[in-house]
Amino acid sequence: MSAHLLLFTLGPVQGFIAESRRTRDLWYGSHLLSELARGAARALVAGGAQLIFPALAPDDPELQPCPGPLRPSGVPPLGVANKILAEVPDGIDPAVLARSVREETFRFWRQVADEVRQRCSSLLASGIAGVWDEQIDSFLEIVASWAPLGDYVSTRRTLEQAVAARKNLRDFSQWTQQRGNVPKSSLDGARETVLAEPRNRDARLVRKYRIADGEQLDAVGLVKRAGGEPEQFVPVVNVAFAAWLDYAARHTAGELATLKAACASLGLARVQRPDLPCAQAFPFDASILLRSRWRPVFEEQGLSSDPEGWGRRCVVPLLRLLGEPYPYVACLVADGDRMGQAIDWMHTPDEHRRFSKAVSQFAAEVRRIVEQQHRGVLVYSGGDDVLAFLPVPEVLACADELHRRFEALMQSACREVPKGERPTLSVGIGIGHVLESLGDLLELGREAERLAKRGRAEEQPRNAIAVVVDKRSGGKRSWRARWDEWGGDPIARLRKDMELLEQKLSTRKVHEIASTPRRLPAPDAARDDDWAQVLALEVQRSLARVEAGAGALEPSTAGLTLHLPAGYAALYHSVSSWVDRMLIAREFAAAEPRLRQPSSETAQ
Repeated sequence: MSAHLLLFTLGPVQGFIAESRRTRDLWYGSHLLSELARGAARALVAGGAQLIFPALAPDDPELQPCPGPLRPSGVPPLGVANKILAEVPDGIDPAVLARSVREETFRFWRQVADEVRQRCSSLLASGIAGVWDEQIDSFLEIVASWAPLGDYVSTRRTLEQAVAARKNLRDFSQWTQQRGNVPKSSLDGARETVLAEPRNRDARLVRKYRIADGEQLDAVGLVKRAGGEPEQFVPVVNVAFAAWLDYAARHTAGELATLKAACASLGLARVQRPDLPCAQAFPFDASILLRSRWRPVFEEQGLSSDPEGWGRRCVVPLLRLLGEPYPYVACLVADGDRMGQAIDWMHTPDEHRRFSKAVSQFAAEVRRIVEQQHRGVLVYSGGDDVLAFLPVPEVLACADELHRRFEALMQSACREVPKGERPTLSVGIGIGHVLESLGDLLELGREAERLAKRGRAEEQPRNAIAVVVDKRSGGKRSWRARWDEWGGDPIARLRKDMELLEQKLSTRKVHEIASTPRRLPAPDAARDDDWAQVLALEVQRSLARVEAGAGALEPSTAGLTLHLPAGYAALYHSVSSWVDRMLIAREFAAAEPRLRQPSSETAQ
């Protein structure tokens, strides 16, 4: 029997991760998928295959399972993507190997689910054994394809096409184990709940896993909610406030120390992740810093004290100095461009392994960049795919560094790929309120990533950064720039805009300019090019007006090009884009923590 190339994939991925209501749902769901893929890779190696992607040797410690967010050494595990490519040597039947890997993956998944079922038995309804088993057994979607290893490029393409075609043929099996007349899961409406009625649930486990009375979970959803210890997962609100809390630790250390002591005495939920900078300054549930969350936090955690009185005594002294933290968080979604085309230039398994090692190196560095350097938390990094949450003041620098590091690694790993066709990184940043659902925050990040990759009409796709800001009051705004625009540093342009708004340009002028195009004809309705001159003159007039504390500005100083020969439509869109950029820059400026006067509203 000749050597074969084998492609093994497992899912679902995007939908499974997105079906989250709590932080722990999101993080453990992503971790679980990585562990299932790690187990599949381990089974392939045990069966005699040689891994190509991920490029891990048989004795690599990264093949060992990691049930928690950290290994015993204190180092996080390497994320493993859901697509595994391996070389099957001569003499090994790829069909037999693929089936054994599938069985081992299902065995591992059932083991994880059984542990959760035993641990949470006092939360479950009676008589749900058949429902539980059916929901667990029907969850994983595993597809494998193999072919004799002839020409490497054509063989790999054949496998990719076969797997893609099989995934397009969805299986719609009928449920055979239905309880009937019970609610559907709050995470996945296709599955019934396995939880008992609220009054029959174990109150201790309800508080531990934050299960609301009106919340229903299916078997898969309960595995995500209870698969890890709650203290392991950093709440999104802690990530959002990490830069503010670090600033507080440096400038108001006494007040912050007093608050931490009060939280410990109260019994507020802790965050046990000392390895993460975002959890070091304040190892408690940071939502207590929001006035609107005092009472809900006390009720959810069963704390016996007066929330309002406690908040005034323990939280307000800190807020008098800093004000409430900026209540928005950044969801960063990044994806490599032209990865498939780059792999097409790999003509041997060894060339592909070299490329895979560079991708794995990037995945490892992503965690350091996101978590250690920019106080974020990495949800997933399976190579060129990145999903993370970061404080708004840190996310631009993080995106810039991810882009530069990816570009450097690809330049080294893709020497045989023409320079203009090497992979680049598109980064989307979605900024939403910390109290929005995780699904909405994820969708914001993915919306920004799609904008970065595709661009708007007449924009070059890929190799870009895009920001989408969704304010609770003010609507949604977006901005996009390619990494090679603005002198190769679009982040620097946005920082200049932030400085401009702080020193020379009032928000009032920005809104005045924003209203100018709205008072003029729409581009598709205006045929007279004189409208371009009217628009340019109106914008120049607004910028030239002197205000208290702000002088006249030239359009070039404000980063605005009023190019009349381009025509009215181009100028109209240029001004509108400038307004969006400036208002997004204002949000980044507003997110920066700073000392405030005690006469602010928070001092009341």
